[in-house]
Amino acid sequence: MTSVHQAAQTERRAMWRWTSIIVGMLLLQVVLCAIGVTAALRGKGVMVEADYYNKALHWDDQAALVRASNELGWKTELSVGATATTGGDRALLLRLVDKAGAPIENAMVSVAFFHHARPLELRQAELKSAGGGLYVSSVPLDRKGIWEFRLTIHRVVTGAKDEMYVATLQRDLLE
Repeated sequence: MTSVHQAAQTERRAMWRWTSIIVGMLLLQVVLCAIGVTAALRGKGVMVEADYYNKALHWDDQAALVRASNELGWKTELSVGATATTGGDRALLLRLVDKAGAPIENAMVSVAFFHHARPLELRQAELKSAGGGLYVSSVPLDRKGIWEFRLTIHRVVTGAKDEMYVATLQRDLLE
């Protein structure tokens, strides 16, 4: 009788062990899902771009502006300072030339920029002319990684239609 009793007891222990493992795995899945949902709702890294709906509504206008910019044939060369100040500011230099390679002067240059990990933290700056088609500013670029820069350049031409140029550039900051 003892062997039957021992077999039943061993079988009961095995049943409880496997039941506990299955229930534990299910509970682990629920906990991991809860952590994932919390991270998705609280994290700033996985967000869509600000005002994306309005941008989608005006996509045709933006596409026309990009085509007009391409027709102008301007060339931009964006450089970011290699070292940052203690506050995280870096020099931002933009060289702007026309189709013929002549420097473009007297333009109003603004730039909107953000780190790819933080698309909702959109920052803006106005670049000042330093002469010779060079425009400069000091901007807060306080993170390593890929930054996106959206340039908007406006130049008033006497006796002609104003010129507007847009470009989107990316730079990878290594330090």
